[in-house]
Amino acid sequence: MKAVDSIDMLIQQPPYYSLGFILAGGSSRRMGSDKAQLKIGQQTMLDIACNVLDAAAVNQHLVVGGTAADLSEQQLGQGPAGAICDVLARFNSASETLRLVLFMPVDMPCLSAYSINTLLECARRNQQTAYYTDHYLPLVIPVTRQTQQVARALISRDPSPSVRKLLAGLNAQPVVFSGDPGELVNINRPEQLAELSSGTE
Repeated sequence: MKAVDSIDMLIQQPPYYSLGFILAGGSSRRMGSDKAQLKIGQQTMLDIACNVLDAAAVNQHLVVGGTAADLSEQQLGQGPAGAICDVLARFNSASETLRLVLFMPVDMPCLSAYSINTLLECARRNQQTAYYTDHYLPLVIPVTRQTQQVARALISRDPSPSVRKLLAGLNAQPVVFSGDPGELVNINRPEQLAELSSGTE
C-alpha cells in the first residue's frame, strides 16, 4: 500500500493532470480467490496492472479495494461503478485544468499502455468520458462538477449501479478499438488463467 497524499494534489501535477485507478475490490466468485494476487508467470495480475500504468500517461496510479488497496471504498461490495463513483466524489470539483481519471480492472492483464493512452487522449481531446466500444472498462472520466453530480445522483438512486448506467449518465463516447482483441479480455475463470499462464512459460 502506498502512502496516499491528497488525490487533488496528485492529479493537479504536470505533465499529465491525470491519475490511474486499478479496480481490485471484486469478490472473484468465479475464480474462487483474489484475482489481484493470482500469478501469470512470475507476476501477479496486480503487478502487471501496476506496470502498465507505470508506462501510461498518468501522474500516478492507485489501487482501489482489495487487500493491497491504496484507497478503500466507503461502501464495500457495490461493484466497479460504485467504486468509480466513490473515487470521483473525493476530488475537489474546482479546477482550471482539465483533469482525467482512468479506471482499469485488475483482471485485464493483456491491456497495453498504448491502448490506455489512446483512451486518455480521446477523453482529453473531446473533454468527454471515453471507453472502448462493447467494453465498459477501461474508461476515462474528466473530473468536473457535472461528472461528479452525475455519479452522486446515480449512487443516490442505486447503491450498486452498473457501469453501463454510469456511462449512459455521463454521455460517454465509445471509441473504436483497433488493437489486439485479446487486450480487452477479463480473466474470470481458472481455465482462462491456466491458458494465459501456459503462454508465458
